[in-house]
Amino acid sequence: MQSGAGCSGSVEQRPASSSSAAASARSVAQTSCSLFPTLAMDLPTFVKSAVSRSSNPDEIYASRIHRRKILLDNPIFKPINKPNKQIKARNTFPRLSGSWSLHPAQSKFHLFLPLHHLWLGYMSELLILNTAEPPSSASCHPKLLKADFSGSLVSVQKSKNPSLVDIQGIVFHETENTFVIVTKNDKKKVLPKQNTNFTFYVPAFSSSFPLPSPTCTVLDIPHLAFTLHGNQFRFRASERAGRKFKHKETIEL
Repeated sequence: MQSGAGCSGSVEQRPASSSSAAASARSVAQTSCSLFPTLAMDLPTFVKSAVSRSSNPDEIYASRIHRRKILLDNPIFKPINKPNKQIKARNTFPRLSGSWSLHPAQSKFHLFLPLHHLWLGYMSELLILNTAEPPSSASCHPKLLKADFSGSLVSVQKSKNPSLVDIQGIVFHETENTFVIVTKNDKKKVLPKQNTNFTFYVPAFSSSFPLPSPTCTVLDIPHLAFTLHGNQFRFRASERAGRKFKHKETIEL
């Protein structure tokens, strides 16, 4: 009988355990719904229930969320390395090596005399020369700073390199840091601008044209001499055209 009673007692406890399991399941479901309300309701309902009662949830949803794209994550920004314009230009137009090299057979002073005569006419128009009096230095300086010196006759006045002093010739190429000239001895010389003072010559009157002979230079006619400080002139000809130079004191070597 006790065994039967025990059996009957165990049978009576089973409904109690099943009811407690159902109650626990309902509590878990309620907890999950409270923690994850999106499982039990759609997005508009969740937003409306989440906002405070003091504001209008319908207006907030309609103005901020309805029919709008919402970014759910924040992707890491990766900068795109764009090619440099200078590098792209170099790749597009490769530099020709030796484009300014001069063959020894072409290093003849008389071959560059027509270029020198052309430069004298260019100076006559630039400085607005007349037949009465030479131009003033104050009016010449701003124009000469932006002028092209290809074809001018220059000589080295001072230099920290003594071997360059008194070298004279016609400029046929100018770079940022050098003057390339051809001398009367038919030799090509590269003169650095740094730590060097140059003297160049311009015609004084417009009545000097045409020149007496095809072989004469600016030294054979009335001329003006200007001193050029190379340390302050280390620019390309194209850069000087649009550059504003400031007055500086004379720098002695």
